[in-house]
Amino acid sequence: MLQKTHGKTAFTFLLLVALHFTSNAQIPDTAAAQVRPQTKDSIPRTVADIIVIGNKITKPSVVLRELTFHKNDTLNPLVVDETFSRSEENLMNTSLFNSAHVTSIINDQKTITVYVIVTERWYIFPFPIFEIVGRNFNEWWRTKDYSKINYGGVITWNNFRGRNETIGMTLRLGYTQRISFFYNIPFISKKQKSGLSFAFAYLRSHETAYENFNNDIVFYKDENKMSHRDISGSIQYTYRKGLYETHILEFAGKKADAEDTIIALNPDFFSHNKSSEKYFSLRYIYKFEHRDLVAYPLHGYYMDFEAAKIGFTTFKDDVGFSYAAASYKRYWQLSRKFYFSSSINGKISDSNPQPFYNIGGLGFGTTYLRGYEYYVVLGENYGLLKTNLKFELLPTHIVHAGFVPLEKFATIPYAFYFNLYADAGYSEDHLYSKDNNLSNSWLYSGGAGIDFVTYYDLVFRLEYSVNRFGESGIFLHFSAPI
Repeated sequence: MLQKTHGKTAFTFLLLVALHFTSNAQIPDTAAAQVRPQTKDSIPRTVADIIVIGNKITKPSVVLRELTFHKNDTLNPLVVDETFSRSEENLMNTSLFNSAHVTSIINDQKTITVYVIVTERWYIFPFPIFEIVGRNFNEWWRTKDYSKINYGGVITWNNFRGRNETIGMTLRLGYTQRISFFYNIPFISKKQKSGLSFAFAYLRSHETAYENFNNDIVFYKDENKMSHRDISGSIQYTYRKGLYETHILEFAGKKADAEDTIIALNPDFFSHNKSSEKYFSLRYIYKFEHRDLVAYPLHGYYMDFEAAKIGFTTFKDDVGFSYAAASYKRYWQLSRKFYFSSSINGKISDSNPQPFYNIGGLGFGTTYLRGYEYYVVLGENYGLLKTNLKFELLPTHIVHAGFVPLEKFATIPYAFYFNLYADAGYSEDHLYSKDNNLSNSWLYSGGAGIDFVTYYDLVFRLEYSVNRFGESGIFLHFSAPI
């Protein structure tokens, strides 16, 4: 669920990058000289053994879970390269490794031994928070309001216990204050199919977004006290039967309250003109992930579906509505250096009223049209189409930073791409469209940009966009375009 309170999406500057240690695991001496690509011939061979190398922290079972083959499987040499390549992509998409390589040696006419060679990332990230608060960096840059600063600390421990678990805590002070905790356990069963995650958060802020006027969020600020508070918690059950499909069932609860002044300014901020809101929610999410690299995909496709019930009469909740949302993304390689990608996503809600606090639309997170970064287009229902033509300016290169004392941390991959793009979208709003002319009308935009991709899933995009009004600008983003 999208929320506009305190201008929710924040851009975080990392002031401290954690050290990256080299794994001590090595190829056994008896095999070191023999680990090489399988000799090309027409003889299918059985996988006699799979040996994982370089996993100083990660449990072997976590690595083996991502492979597209298993011990005792028979591999066809005509497709073995594709099989190994797909397994390498699966391993990289766990975000556990800086590199992953799958190769094999021939034992005899019937069997091979497969080696999975990984380089682990550094998993414990304690770093200070210095956040500029806004829906996106460009929206903040327009005003350069330095009062909208958050500071504090975060510690995230990825691959906790070597089982791809994640545990994290946040203490954020300043403009928007937050205390939160989460713990994700991807596998709680021996078959590595079921998982659990838990989250808790408490948030309060001096400033609260209470209205949308002229396609922009309007804020109320109280210097002397907090104008808004909310507390939330959730538990998720995940089921990942195979490599690419994930089912998620989430039960969550939230309680929020706001100053009476906010309710006077917008009686529809919460439901029934109340100064507080309490509700439970139930969500089902289905994901199908089949992209080469999730952080910056060039091949494959992705789809998801979400159905949610917000509020239950059984619990005497203050709100009650349902919605369904879905998205589909596809990536093609057109030629040696040209790529094309497209995505479509949308949301549809039932006819029950949605308070301002709960309503979504275009302009939050990644659900926006390029060229409309300064606008918010609220709506109970919306659709968004994005298209991208990409040219590879510089394929992935690796540079060695000799001044960095740790060898593997000094190895930095990078690539550059040039993009041409066009977006279109529509948001249907029955509550706030009177003062927002972008609602209930078609929006479209286009532009060009440069993408810089480097390690630890970092992406930097500099784009020049033009919207339907002829307004243009240069915008900065920090994730893949589609």
